[in-house]
Amino acid sequence: MRKIFVSIAVFSTLFAFASCSKEQKKIELVMAEPNPEGSISAKVDHEFAYKVEELSKGSIKIQVHASGVLGDNSSVMAAMVKPGNSGIHLARLSPIAVSHYNCPNHSLLNVPYTFKNHEHFWKFASSPVAQKILNEPYTKKVGVKGLFFMEEGFRHFFSTKPLNDIEDFAGEKIRSAGNPIMEELAASLKASSKSVPFTSLYAALQTGEVTVAEQPIINYLSNDFNRVAPYMILDGHEIGVAEVVISSELWKSLTKEQQNILIEAGKYAGEYCQKVVQESENSAKLTLRNSGTKFAEVKDFSKWQKVCADVISRAVRDNTEIYGEILNLAD
Repeated sequence: MRKIFVSIAVFSTLFAFASCSKEQKKIELVMAEPNPEGSISAKVDHEFAYKVEELSKGSIKIQVHASGVLGDNSSVMAAMVKPGNSGIHLARLSPIAVSHYNCPNHSLLNVPYTFKNHEHFWKFASSPVAQKILNEPYTKKVGVKGLFFMEEGFRHFFSTKPLNDIEDFAGEKIRSAGNPIMEELAASLKASSKSVPFTSLYAALQTGEVTVAEQPIINYLSNDFNRVAPYMILDGHEIGVAEVVISSELWKSLTKEQQNILIEAGKYAGEYCQKVVQESENSAKLTLRNSGTKFAEVKDFSKWQKVCADVISRAVRDNTEIYGEILNLAD
């Protein structure tokens, strides 16, 4: 992986890019990454940046700012959609952060038990329906355009005390991150929910503000959540879908050739992600076991699917056609 190390000091010069003409030969862009260096998403970001620089012969450089230094998903999205360019040109976000801006199709990617396996997800990521969803905020003039999807592995619940089965969730406090689907799922599990920014989640688990959260195994390890919540139940309720978006204002200012470079680099980054995610997940799991994390296996997934049935039905009722297209890709 090629890393591009940067300084926040570049902001004053990068902010002016929005007014640059299409003939601008040297372009430097800022990319926000909420997760820390070493996470799957940060690795993919850097590979994307590397490929963009290679394909553009050095005329386009992307500076990746990881570890949430530019904000969490919600604040980065809010900054990017402000008119006049916020100084953040690209970002790796959760689709749920985009869904809050009149983009309901994005929320379908967070519906429990949507993707059967990794192969199903990657078939989706290269499909026409994925392009529909990526273009949703752009066509609705939200202020960003989706470039490509990636994944961080299947998401599992982790907690500050043992959770061995679905009944153990009763009375727990689950972090929802402002996700209505997660709030409904928490209620179905007879637990309460609370919206906590990702950057505050570690502290919230420490203090007991929340007792349960959910992340892919790789992110769980890279954020050291195992130190404060060393129990994980491998329920795999959803895959950790992530999306790289670009400022609409910036996108419009680029030449067709420059746009194609970003699209091609996105395909490359997706292929890189597909190759490394499973390997990284297995490695992370071994590291966690050796450091004392306790994993609980799920023996009967039908119980979980039954609990989720009403949640899924409500979440997709206004977008059944698009959701059906996603499900059909599993065949």
